[in-house]
Amino acid sequence: MPRFALLLLARFALVYGLLVWLCASVPVYAFLEGAATRAAAAGLRQGAMQSRSLVLERRGDAFVYVYALRVGTVSRSLEQPYHKHAFVLVLFLALVLATPGLARRELATAFFAGGALVFLLCLAMLMSDVAVWERAALAEAGVAETVGPWPVPLGFIAGLHRTAAAGLLPVIVWAFFAGSRAGSRARRPSATSRA
Repeated sequence: MPRFALLLLARFALVYGLLVWLCASVPVYAFLEGAATRAAAAGLRQGAMQSRSLVLERRGDAFVYVYALRVGTVSRSLEQPYHKHAFVLVLFLALVLATPGLARRELATAFFAGGALVFLLCLAMLMSDVAVWERAALAEAGVAETVGPWPVPLGFIAGLHRTAAAGLLPVIVWAFFAGSRAGSRARRPSATSRA
């Protein structure tokens, strides 16, 4: 492995380790998951024959999702331990911080625009989990499958989430960005030398 690649790897490991330590010391994951839970709950499908609610509650030292569901005559309250979907966001931010030579504008764009897109990915993973819980609860109650808790299709995200590819998606996208950026910088001096 080239020395430069080893230095980048070491830089990423250091930044990611510091961010994970920060998340363990301060309830960052719970804050981010709480924000995702509130956003997901705001879009839940409601109607005359169905109602749904989703909250993240603290139980001692742990957090649980509480999903209340009523479809027709079937009513269920489900509790699930919370998943740290936000690890994908922390991973992405560590990649951004570990990338050398970013200008301030690139760094700000990556943090705010890229961070917002990755947060939406975390939100979609949570929504796909809740859709799975609902299907299982309704199947157990003998109710035919309904249209689902949200008016958006989640099959693609569910597939990514089950295979852990959702966590790799920001890594792959950032690798393409960093690679194309490095390639354009490598071409720039030769273009000016020809002029």
